[in-house]
Amino acid sequence: MTASPKSALPIRTVAVCYHVAPARFVERLHAIAASVGRSLEGVVVDNRHGSAAPLQSGELQLLRGSNRHLDFSGYFEGLQRLHGGGADVGAVDNVLFLNDSLLTSHAGSTILRRVLALDGLLTQLQVPAGAGKLDPYRSICLRNPWSAHESYLSTFCFLLNGLAQPILRRLEIDAEHDGVLAEAPLDDSSWGKSLHPLTRDYIRAHLVYDRSPYRWKGAEEADPELIRAKARCVYFEHRLSGALGLEGALVPINAGPRSRAAVASAEVAARLFRAVKGGVA
Repeated sequence: MTASPKSALPIRTVAVCYHVAPARFVERLHAIAASVGRSLEGVVVDNRHGSAAPLQSGELQLLRGSNRHLDFSGYFEGLQRLHGGGADVGAVDNVLFLNDSLLTSHAGSTILRRVLALDGLLTQLQVPAGAGKLDPYRSICLRNPWSAHESYLSTFCFLLNGLAQPILRRLEIDAEHDGVLAEAPLDDSSWGKSLHPLTRDYIRAHLVYDRSPYRWKGAEEADPELIRAKARCVYFEHRLSGALGLEGALVPINAGPRSRAAVASAEVAARLFRAVKGGVA
């Protein structure tokens, strides 16, 4: 495994894995971070409960995740462990959140390096702030339902400053209020009862409606609980972006034409690499 340099500047991290074994995940993350003079310290949440090899890293501790909300329950549980169970411990520090789709579905090196490059700015901002790849709304709901912003923060790799972390911590309370934690099927009127009807249909078009061209490709084979968990993750992602848009700042790694082109081309190259070589990019 590539060791992090002693002089590397550490960043607190919650890394969630399911498809990539924890040891392999950590090895790759350390290598990317070290390439820009950073090291990672914090928690790796294993949502698969497999018999993977133990971590050979003193900076990242392994935590068994519940997988209740897929990646987001890992974020919630990891942040709680990082804060020692308290709400305010470490509130001045930025925290990096990521899951293993960074490596299995995205241009991991490009995106993680660009997110880490915004660490200094987020430390200086005096409003709640989140940094990462911003994606435009392209279907059904063309603006964020809460902030009316035209883009949202993709949550496979993002950074939150101390002021923004309470927003993440309260997402389950928001979901309870909005009826998103209901055990009913998504097409039942009791699911998401306090959501705006357009927001509810946005989620249903992604996961339920069989005539939707935007439907998740795995929806037909997924059991009802997985569909509900996926729906909660969609909700959490857009609710987080909405709250950050209302209360603070969204800081994109792909802000201008050049950075958008660089990130987009890296994503295409990573997809081609995986199609030809397989594995992670």
